[in-house]
Amino acid sequence: MIDSNIKKANILIVDDQPANIAILEGFLEMQGYENVASTLDPRDVLQLFATFEPDLILLDLMMPYLTGFEVMEQLKPLIPEGTFLPILVLTADATADAKQKALSGGASDFLTKPFDLTEVGLRIHNLLYTNMLQKQLLNQNQILEGKVKERTNELELTNQELILARDKAMSLDKLKTSFIQNISHEIRTPLNGILGFGGLLADPDYSVEERQEFIDMLKASSERLMNTVTDYMDISLIVSNLIQINKKPFDAYLVLENLHYKFQPKCQEKGLELVLRTPDQIESLAINNDQELFTKIFTHLLDNAVKFTKQGQISFGFEPKGDFIEFFIIDSGIGISSEAHERVFEMFMQEDSSTTRGHEGSGLGLSISHGFLKLMGGNIRLESEKNKGTTIILNLPVNADQPLIEHPKNGHRKPNDNPLVLIAEDDDSNRIFFELVLKQHNAQLLMAENGQEAVELAKANPEIDVILMDLKMPVMDGQTATKLIRQFNPDVPIIAVTAYTMDNEYIRTNQEGFSAFLAKPTGKNELLRSLQKFGLLNSQS
Repeated sequence: MIDSNIKKANILIVDDQPANIAILEGFLEMQGYENVASTLDPRDVLQLFATFEPDLILLDLMMPYLTGFEVMEQLKPLIPEGTFLPILVLTADATADAKQKALSGGASDFLTKPFDLTEVGLRIHNLLYTNMLQKQLLNQNQILEGKVKERTNELELTNQELILARDKAMSLDKLKTSFIQNISHEIRTPLNGILGFGGLLADPDYSVEERQEFIDMLKASSERLMNTVTDYMDISLIVSNLIQINKKPFDAYLVLENLHYKFQPKCQEKGLELVLRTPDQIESLAINNDQELFTKIFTHLLDNAVKFTKQGQISFGFEPKGDFIEFFIIDSGIGISSEAHERVFEMFMQEDSSTTRGHEGSGLGLSISHGFLKLMGGNIRLESEKNKGTTIILNLPVNADQPLIEHPKNGHRKPNDNPLVLIAEDDDSNRIFFELVLKQHNAQLLMAENGQEAVELAKANPEIDVILMDLKMPVMDGQTATKLIRQFNPDVPIIAVTAYTMDNEYIRTNQEGFSAFLAKPTGKNELLRSLQKFGLLNSQS
């Protein structure tokens, strides 16, 4: 009831940058807030205060005509005495002077740009929650003032409930602060590596060998940042109930083999043995479920196993169990104490949730895995003892309409080592990246800067082996271009190259005609693996 009332609160955004307003409006809509108004002109605030009656104002400081400080000064005499109008300042001015001036001038909270949307959401919720409690308290006191003598017992009970609510709110706020500190750490740390080593690469005094080390560190920091952002996007989709399951048959054995290949170098670096354990004579495992979520779950769990294991072995695999498949990941790592078994599945949690914990990571891996498995119709459980390793067991149902065990067909398609690839991409940097990688692997290339050019090139070159199709392009978008190409070439593989991975429904409901999709940012290995799935480019080339 409390949360549903908060979602109905009136939120006013005041910012002179349309892009900032668009980001905040989209985020608030995704969070379920129903009443949001905005203005680019701070001179409109007084009129909107009277007509819209905001419960919360998101206010920029540096704006034309009026600064945020001046807006707060104009609002002061209009706010009734004894009432609370929370103002959350969102500004690029990170100076202590600006913060002190804003907080002393009427702001309730202060965040600097670029801001983390998760933190913004938590602070908005807290301010609205406090505002609602304030209104409840005022209304309650107005009622009780006339009946204080005859309703003393009722008043005491109400006060006790308010105290409990206040204590609960303070406890939640303390926990959220710890979460936000962890989030900030996991974003700022790799950013520091990216900016630091990126700057060193421009210094001509360093040797080629040193520059290569800088590139390796920059790549590692970029991957860590990308993984962190992906985790936050995934958990927000789970919490917001926005994930759509895309069930279709896939070979889970092949996914596990690929993950074994991916994690082998990390284990070798730490001196760990990585073992894939499967029943004898089983060379493939067909299940009907969401391959993308399945892969993400095992990636998170294997990453945790490597992270928390200093020596020994990590083994993973599966065992058929009648109507379901039991998957497992077993490590000889540090283990988890029994009192923490349930807590590690909560968001932002490792066993040690303090800011001084000794392992990097958002603390979302197990909660994301748990959320994905529920959506897939499965479950997860944990067996662990401190300093004696951990076993994670996953159960997924078997679809009776799909064969459980399959053996690979004899013979393999010979890879085409000199394919003709059509790249439909309007962004120069992405187009140049694809061109450099594919030319290095002897591919022939055709370039299109929009969907219309892609259709014309595909019609003029029916021998094209594969098309890399960006979704968002000028003149004609990738979806429309794909539908037109399918009219005269229904068989050519078309890979959607997109940055829309946060909205799974967008991809899946627009996937008609696409053979696969590749998420931006795209690495060299991901690009090559996508083409190799269609028998293009020998992996050794």
